[in-house]
Amino acid sequence: MVEAKKVPDTPEDVKNKNKTKNKVAQKPAKEDKPVKDVAKKPVPKGAAVVASANKGSFIARAKKFLRGAWTELKKVNWLGRKELVAFTGVVLVSVFIVGSAIFVVDTLLSKILSLVIK
Repeated sequence: MVEAKKVPDTPEDVKNKNKTKNKVAQKPAKEDKPVKDVAKKPVPKGAAVVASANKGSFIARAKKFLRGAWTELKKVNWLGRKELVAFTGVVLVSVFIVGSAIFVVDTLLSKILSLVIK
């Protein structure tokens, strides 16, 4: 195995290292800003009603929501018929296998429990 020889630092390298060390040392420390003591202002009784009225009527907001939902549905990559049938088959087979396993374990445990109780 060949070992690399370490080359001694040149005077220029030493100066550059010292400059970077000095720059780091010369950065002023961040001062903590005083925290303002802000007391919560009491909210008038009708303020919530005014705030909700400014957002628009329920029907306008519902229309906006439905337009946004429709726009997002257009972006969806829908499956083709072959993929849909294949994935549905995988789900049905998986449900059958898991259901069968639960049935077997439940039957065994009920038989064991009936023997223990008698």
